[in-house]
Amino acid sequence: MTTNNGIGSLRRFYLLKRLTARDLGDGMDGIWRSKQEEVVGTPLPAEFPFRSRLSEVGYVAKEDFDIGIDADELVKYVLLSPREADVVIAAHAAL
Repeated sequence: MTTNNGIGSLRRFYLLKRLTARDLGDGMDGIWRSKQEEVVGTPLPAEFPFRSRLSEVGYVAKEDFDIGIDADELVKYVLLSPREADVVIAAHAAL
């Protein structure tokens, strides 16, 4: 399912809300996490680059990356280097 807000999938929308709530420290990140996890997604392959670091933050499915993901987002939320972020984006594009 794609949202009409330019963000992409509903999973991605909830992930971004989750990450924003985490940054704000408003205690709502758990609610957004549960909403994200309720939406079915295609799990990232076991060999996906930096998969464990991505999953710690909430990027666990292909749909979590849909529309609008960029290196800056991955650097900010996953603490990847710009080069590592580019590797992740390329790997997602190849899925």
